[in-house]
Amino acid sequence: MGKPTKPKETATRKKVDLILTNLDWVIDEESPACNVFTERAKLEKQTKLFGGNEPDYVLYRSGTDIPLAIIETKRPGQTLRGVLEEAITKYAKPLGVSIVFATDGALVDAYDLRSSSFLRSDGDVVTDLLSEKKLLRFVEEGSEIFSAEPQRHTKKEVIRIFAEANELLRKEGLREGIERFTEFANFLFLKLISEIENEREAKGEKRILAKRYCWESFSQKNAPDMLEYINDTILPRLVDKYNHSGDVFESRLLIKEPETLKEIVDKLSPLTLLDTDSDVKGDAFEYFLKNSVTVGNDLGEYFTPRHIVKLMVDLVDPKFGEKVYDPCCGTGGFLIQAFTHIKRKVILSKENINILKNHTVFGRELTGTAKIAKMNMIIFGDGHTNIEGGIDSLKFPVKEKYDVVLTNYPFSQTTDHAGLYGLRTKNANPVFLKHIVNALKLGGRAGVVVPTGLLFDDSSSCLNVRRYLMEHCDLSAVLELHSFVFRPYTGQPTSILLFEKGRQTKNVWIFKVNEDGYKKTSSKKGRESIDENDLITLRQLWDLRSITTQSLMVPFERIRDNNYKLMFSTYSHKSIGDDWVKLGGRNGLCEVMVGGTPAIKDKGSWNGTHLWVTIQDMKGEIITDTERKITDKGVQNSNVKLLKKGTLLFGFKLSIGKMAFAGKDLYTNEAVAGLVPKDDRLKSRYLYYILRQMDLTPYGQPAAKGLTLNKRLIESIRIPLPPPEEQVKIIERMDRLESVIRGYEKEIAKILLEEKNFINPFLSN
Repeated sequence: MGKPTKPKETATRKKVDLILTNLDWVIDEESPACNVFTERAKLEKQTKLFGGNEPDYVLYRSGTDIPLAIIETKRPGQTLRGVLEEAITKYAKPLGVSIVFATDGALVDAYDLRSSSFLRSDGDVVTDLLSEKKLLRFVEEGSEIFSAEPQRHTKKEVIRIFAEANELLRKEGLREGIERFTEFANFLFLKLISEIENEREAKGEKRILAKRYCWESFSQKNAPDMLEYINDTILPRLVDKYNHSGDVFESRLLIKEPETLKEIVDKLSPLTLLDTDSDVKGDAFEYFLKNSVTVGNDLGEYFTPRHIVKLMVDLVDPKFGEKVYDPCCGTGGFLIQAFTHIKRKVILSKENINILKNHTVFGRELTGTAKIAKMNMIIFGDGHTNIEGGIDSLKFPVKEKYDVVLTNYPFSQTTDHAGLYGLRTKNANPVFLKHIVNALKLGGRAGVVVPTGLLFDDSSSCLNVRRYLMEHCDLSAVLELHSFVFRPYTGQPTSILLFEKGRQTKNVWIFKVNEDGYKKTSSKKGRESIDENDLITLRQLWDLRSITTQSLMVPFERIRDNNYKLMFSTYSHKSIGDDWVKLGGRNGLCEVMVGGTPAIKDKGSWNGTHLWVTIQDMKGEIITDTERKITDKGVQNSNVKLLKKGTLLFGFKLSIGKMAFAGKDLYTNEAVAGLVPKDDRLKSRYLYYILRQMDLTPYGQPAAKGLTLNKRLIESIRIPLPPPEEQVKIIERMDRLESVIRGYEKEIAKILLEEKNFINPFLSN
């Protein structure tokens, strides 16, 4: 076969046509009901405003001549940002339209000229084309809207009901987390499926689940009759209809008290949960998981934020006819999003629907959340048949079976099955990645969340799997996420790998996400949305993989020469100039001294005379521990290192980059490194000032759990190295600035004390 041609803009237009049709827009321009016009406006006088330019789409309010929005599709060589600017200048402003969409068929930018901001729904940036109903809300209400059905129930109100149900289930004795959510999911399923059936009936379509099995059949019954009806009539029907592919529904509720059941049903009955733009089941799962103390700790299970799932699915862009696989599918978030993504762009014929339901999405899940994934799939259009529960994916390798893999596998697990993948390790992280590569067909694509440590760990298994990945796949991008993206479940740094199997990598685009559109917080209440959002920029730059202050294009050879490390910092520092020098190692500037800790239980090692260094827990400050000194025996029987007075101490365990100078000779542990210049090329105080100004977060990643300091990572830090005389000038200048700062701090302390002394008498009265 010859080399295939590349798709043109018309291919994108075909996708947009299908999306708009499935959103109930009328694109047939010969129909009186048409509300979508291509390459022109609806009226001649409106078309003249474009000055001879031709818009791709103009959307109208049905039955009127009022334009609502412009859609412009991307041409080869354009970025979404460029498309958006062109649409605004050439079409939106002349026509007086405030809302503009730019798309390449997979990625969508949605912009509001009135507020000069991107559209948001419930705090999330809109990344899809919209139905007329929802678009009208933006036109009438502004660039940000919130979910509200006719009953005006907000997301906040729904979350409140989840909290109340959680408390009721606690009183029933159900364990927090998955067990409570699994029970509550039964009611969510019944409520949502009942609304879907009612909507189907209202459209004149045949019901799939008869009314006697839906919400209205039991919601008005008294408590004992309600419990009996659900257990004896509804659940047996659901088991019979949906459990042929494995357990989805239990044959009886775990709730024993009829009044508890009725109270939960009464809380849900007034709500209208059916909203295609809001994942109510996802909201519930996120709530129950966030408010669980124990769930997820042993199996690495946690909720993948939906804006991250959506981003990955859009970038991988699964297509109709492709098989999509998630080896660790959890509650089915990736599979549901992939299913929805594909469904939006296909003619919904009987044959196509059958393919979507039975031959498109495939998942495995070790834990009990597999049944939640199946419920989710049924609600979102089915596809639950191919979800397998109780399966350890690593135990059962897959060879070239799937077109797309999308997953966030559990981190920091151990496995006994590395040998099935040609690896020798207990660390499951590299084994999962090898499993994913093996599962892809040639030409298959993947989007995978990985712990960032996998991308620079020099252990043989991690290094070898990175080499294998780059030699057998085109690793197109690494998206380095900040450590708050997965809070409150974990603060472990993560990255997204995007690759295609079948050819060696030539270049890797590394994009550093500093802000993902949500506040950096560990609160269980969730992360509030903010305006700063690098994911918008990422989407705009995606096709051309542009180089910016946050993105690099790194050739294969350079990555190979750096032990296949795939961190932004590895290459961003080097790109600054040849005068940046490694801190440690054979040709480095310093001796990096890392010690160990004598056994705490060995009383003969403690209460001695040798000063001991530690880190102050709350502030992350390095201090000399005057209470816990070590003995000669402690020195002899451990890996402690003696650091001389004046040594620069470099903190690691609680807060990377905390520094101080040793006031006396002392011994160090595994959490504090001593940085000792090897020669006169480097002044310690210059190093102190330079390191304080650098972003050292990436070098803290191996100690995400606060366990140990990775000496090799410290040694790999690169710093600018001016001549010694220049360093002296920098030190003098910084010393003066430090003195000024200390002076201000003293003045502030005095003012705060004066303020406190002034107000305290009023408080005491």
